[in-house]
Amino acid sequence: MFVRKYKDKWRFGERYKDPLTDKWRTITISADRNTRNTRHEAQITLDKKINAKLANITGERNKHAQMTLGELYDTYWKEKRPSWRYTSARTYRTSYKVFFNHFDSEAKLSKITSLMLTNHFDSLISEVLKKQKNKSYKGTSNIHSISGLKIYYARVSMMFNYAVRKHFIRETPFKDVHIEWPKENHRALIEQKYLDDDELKILLNYFRKVMPDFADIFEWQYLTGMRFGEAAALYLKDIDPLKKLVHVNGTLMYNAGRKEDFVKQNVPKTDSSFREIALSDRAIEIYRKHAKGKRQKDFLFTDEEGYPYSVQHANNYLKIFRKTHDFGKIISTHTFRHTHVSKLAELGVPLYVIQHNVGHSNSKITRDVYLHVTKKAQQELRNKLNKM
Repeated sequence: MFVRKYKDKWRFGERYKDPLTDKWRTITISADRNTRNTRHEAQITLDKKINAKLANITGERNKHAQMTLGELYDTYWKEKRPSWRYTSARTYRTSYKVFFNHFDSEAKLSKITSLMLTNHFDSLISEVLKKQKNKSYKGTSNIHSISGLKIYYARVSMMFNYAVRKHFIRETPFKDVHIEWPKENHRALIEQKYLDDDELKILLNYFRKVMPDFADIFEWQYLTGMRFGEAAALYLKDIDPLKKLVHVNGTLMYNAGRKEDFVKQNVPKTDSSFREIALSDRAIEIYRKHAKGKRQKDFLFTDEEGYPYSVQHANNYLKIFRKTHDFGKIISTHTFRHTHVSKLAELGVPLYVIQHNVGHSNSKITRDVYLHVTKKAQQELRNKLNKM
C-alpha cells in the first residue's frame, strides 16, 4: 500500500493486476489523517474493494473473503428477482424468511453443513406433523403441510445450487442431505383440496350472511376456476355479458399494503394465465349484481369505498370460518379453483379444457384432482353395474 498527501487529505492506494488484460490497475481512498489506525483501516477497505472488482471480473470470490448467508441471499435475489413475477417473488421471499429465522444471516456460507440442514428439515417435519394433529399448535414457521415443506426445501436448495454455480462454494451441502419424508395418504390429501357440493353450499350460505361480497367472489372462482387475484383485478370491461365471456388478463398487486394503493398488474401469474373463460348464467347474475352503478374501467368486486379486496383479507375470513366448520379440508381461496376442477371432472369435461379454465399449462394438482375424481366416478359406475 502506498500513502500520498493530496491537498489537505491523505490518499491511500493499492495496485492489482487485471486478470483479463494483465495490466496493473490502481485503486485509492482518502482519509483526513495518516496514523497507524487509519493505515490499517485503509488496507482493509482497499482489500475489500480489490476483491469486489476481481469478483466482478472473474465471477469468483477471493478465498479469504468468506461469503455470509446474507450476502448470498442478497446476490441471489438481486440476480433472480427481475425474472420472477411479483406473486412468485412474494412466495419465494416468504420461504427465505423462514430460513433466516433458523440460520443467522451473518453465518459463513462455507460453515453450513449437511448435518445442520438435515437437522433443520427433520425439525420442520416434526413441527408440521404436530400441526396436523393439533391445529392450535403454532410452531416456528408458517409451513403446515409436507408438500409445502418440500417446496421450501426446493427453494432453499436452489439458492445453494446458485452459490456453487457462481463458485462461492465448491459444492452444496444439500448433496449429503437425506430427508425421510413421511408417507402421506395421497387419496386423502387430494380430497382435502376441494369441497363437495354440500360443503360448498354450507360455506357459501355462511358467507352470504357474514360477508356477501366474499360469497360472490368465492362462487365466481368456483364457476370460472380463476385465482382470487385474477378475480379481484377484473374490470367491468373484461367481461362480455352478451358473449358470456370473461377475459383474464391480469392480477391484483397487494405489495403496497394499503387498499388505496392496490393496482392491477397486467401480467397474470404465468403466460398460460392469459385466457378467455365461458361464463354460466349464474356467473352473469353475479356480474350484473356487482356491475350496477359502475363504469367500464371500475373493478367488478369492490368494498363500499370502491376498493378491491385482497387475498389476505379473504383468507382471514376463511380462517374464521374454519374455526366453526371443520370439514377436514384445506380451505383457502385456492380451494374454489380445485373445487371447479373437481366439478368439471365429475361432469366429464376433458382435462385440457379444465387446464385452460384454471390457466395451467401443466399443473400436478389440477391433474391429480382430475384423475382422482374420474377414477372415483368410474368405481362408482362399476358398483352400480354390479348391482344390475
